[in-house]
Formats: sequence, structure tokens, C-alpha cells
Amino acid sequence: MKTQHVLLLVVALIVGVPGFVRSGLGQALPAPPPITNEYRLTLVISKPVTDKMTLFGYLGVVKAPDKDVGTLYYAPPGVIYRPKKWVELWAGLFGIYNKSSVTSNSWEMRPLGGIKFYVPNNKKINLYNFTRYEYRFINQNKHFTTQPRLRNRVGIEVPLSQKNAWTPKSFYTLADVEPIWRLDDKYMSLLRVRGGLGYVVNKTWRAEFIYHTEFSKSSKTQPLSYTGNIWRLNIKLILPRKGKSEQQVVPDIDN
Repeated sequence: MKTQHVLLLVVALIVGVPGFVRSGLGQALPAPPPITNEYRLTLVISKPVTDKMTLFGYLGVVKAPDKDVGTLYYAPPGVIYRPKKWVELWAGLFGIYNKSSVTSNSWEMRPLGGIKFYVPNNKKINLYNFTRYEYRFINQNKHFTTQPRLRNRVGIEVPLSQKNAWTPKSFYTLADVEPIWRLDDKYMSLLRVRGGLGYVVNKTWRAEFIYHTEFSKSSKTQPLSYTGNIWRLNIKLILPRKGKSEQQVVPDIDN
């Protein structure tokens, strides 16, 4: 078969097959949901107070131009307790304020509790599973709604240089998958897949550029659909204990 014939066949398949699938043998499928973009600038602060206990805080500014919404995230000091090097217990609270140009503004309080397990290894890789429960109290127009959720993030952080792993002026990569279930209606409402690049500036500062792909649905009967992208610049501020050299907990959390 000549090259031009092959090219024509490929073009015909690209053009024709999606149309055939959409037609559903004569029955049109629902239009795909719109794809939205969200931009996040976040700061995560951590401060150890004992050998096993660390306080963490969070501040985030979010802009979602496709939704005409701007959001402020904030968290007063939460607690991470580390009874063993491979396990952490988390407790905290997030506050959220949404300013919208198309609907009324809203605010939310979101207490959370979680447990994070690490897989010990000699490669200086952080391989973990972070499960957390959160209860959303949402207020809009003086009307309260609640939404309990369970989130489970399976992730990995890998230094790009084993020799200089986690030292100043070194890079690392990160990736994870996080399904999010609504416990009131008993279905998976969100699925996020992340990938990113991090840089250890010094013992106090780290910076991460992270991309999230988001899949979502609004009811049990719907399939998960690709609905958005999240672009995040995450800054980590690590405040060591004076005169202490113990391994520092570096929290990784987002909304």
C-alpha cells in the first residue's frame, strides 16, 4: 500500500471513529463536561516541638478563572504525631473562603484527621500512603450543608541524586494518586493524579511545581470524567528546633 493511502486511512480513522462512537449507533451521547483550569500558590509551614510532635500550618491562594472563583485557604496550627519513623498521626482544621462573581460567596470549615504510613527503604525514597477523613461544614447564603469525605493518597518522592539526596541545592520528583469518596452518598466523587518537581533550597526552604489532573462526577450513576487541571506552586517552610538535629517531618498536604 502506498504511503499516501496509509495517511488517508489514518486520517479517515481519526475523523470517522470518534464520530461513530459519539453517534452510539444513532443515539447521541451527552456532551463531555467543560475542562477547567485552577492555579494555586500555597505555603506549608512546619515546626517540631518535641522529638515526636510537629506543628503544621497552611496558607493558599487559588484562582479558578473558568469558574469565576477566587479562594483563600488557611489552617491554624495542626498536629503531626510520629510514634515511629514510619507512621504519622495527623489532626487539623482548614478554613476556606470562596469569592465568586457568578454566585454568592461562601465559606467552609473542614476539620480533619489522618494517618500516614511510610515504606522503609535504603534508597532515600519517600513511599507512602496517606489516609484522611474530613468533615466539610459549608455556609452559603446562611444555609449550612455538610459533607463527610475520605481521601487516600498513595505517593512517592524520589531524589534525582542519591549522593546528594534531600540536601540543599538538590532536586526531587513526586507523584501520587488520590481518590476522594463522599461518605454521605457513598461514591467516589473525585480522583486526582499528580506529578511534580521539587527543589531543596536549603534546610529551611523547599519549592515544588505540581500539576494535578482531576476526574470527577456529581452522582453515583455518572462515570468519572476528566474535568480539570490544577497548576500549583508549593512553598515549604521548615523551622527546625534550636540545637536539635533530629529528622524533620516535612508535611505534604493540600485541599
